[in-house]
Amino acid sequence: MILKQQTTSFEEIKDDLKTGDLVLMHGLHASSRVIEMVEDSSWSHVAMIILAKDIDLDSGDEKILLWESDTQSPVKDVILNKAKSGPMLVKLSERLKYNFTHGEDSKLAVRMLHTDRNQEMFDALKKVILEVHHAVFPDTYHEMLNPAKGRFLHEKTSLDTLFCSELAAYTYIKLGLLTSIHPVNSYAPLDFSDKLSVGLLKRAWLGNEIHLNPEETLV
Repeated sequence: MILKQQTTSFEEIKDDLKTGDLVLMHGLHASSRVIEMVEDSSWSHVAMIILAKDIDLDSGDEKILLWESDTQSPVKDVILNKAKSGPMLVKLSERLKYNFTHGEDSKLAVRMLHTDRNQEMFDALKKVILEVHHAVFPDTYHEMLNPAKGRFLHEKTSLDTLFCSELAAYTYIKLGLLTSIHPVNSYAPLDFSDKLSVGLLKRAWLGNEIHLNPEETLV
């Protein structure tokens, strides 16, 4: 029997990660619990893997970065070399270590993106990062309101504030992998999970969730 839910450690999977793969996180903060309860989902955060070499970025010894939008934490953005809120590029290993040691996440999963990767895609990605890197994470009120506006009223909100799933959706749209019919603020972490699995363009698709063992991830 083949089990749908795969489990592994970060060390086992890190060499297989590619730009565009998604990371799903289960948060332990109150706001994360609310998001998961409202969406009936195990996940309250989604982020995207970016290999530093693909965007011509020198990030030192760390080759695997995470493109995410989050509230400000001590984990430094590698472009500014300081912490910020909203869209940021951080070292994946630092993010995982911080989250698990501070009890911010208890579950983590990776969904690998299956698509052709080329220089055009990487150039588009560099443009997206430059375009929205200045944005900030919405306050708690708009963190709840903006997705509702997009999902139920089809109303777009400003890109000056970006929630995690908004950033993932906007980035995929700019890479030509996701339709632009729906406002980016209509997307939720749930849409990028196995449960809903958002449809992609160009025959791209996301693999099953590969769950990481938190204890093995920190080894």
